Amino acid sequence: MAFELKYTIEGETQLSRRLLIMADKVKDWTPAFEETAMTLKDIFSNDVFQSQGAIIEEQWSPLSKAYAYRKNKKYPGKGILEATGKMRAGFMSLYRSDMAQVWNEVDYFKYHQSNKPRTKLPRRVMMKLAEAQRQQVVKIFHNYFIQATA
Repeated sequence: MAFELKYTIEGETQLSRRLLIMADKVKDWTPAFEETAMTLKDIFSNDVFQSQGAIIEEQWSPLSKAYAYRKNKKYPGKGILEATGKMRAGFMSLYRSDMAQVWNEVDYFKYHQSNKPRTKLPRRVMMKLAEAQRQQVVKIFHNYFIQATA
């Protein structure tokens, strides 16, 4: 029997792997989903901001000169999307035996993340699974399977 591992962001499948295992050997995947949720939450709220999207292969566009000047006066030393820290701190997670969710509860997050057409606000992706993150997730599940069936 196969176990399907699937992660979707904004309706786009970011990871879909059919893990060829005997699903009846492991009944409770909660620890793997918990570790995955915590790992992704950490990546999205820390690594993505530190790398300005590069870690997920979505390098953020720089601030306009005028906005960068105004922002530096009001929030000196703060990076892109970090004026108050709300966006970075807004990532939440939920997990159970058959799923995990990571989201950002800040209401304006959706405007930066959205892949809809834009007129002014540049897209600055914070949640995406690039190949490195996909490999991390699969490794978490693989390691949990090995541990749970040992």
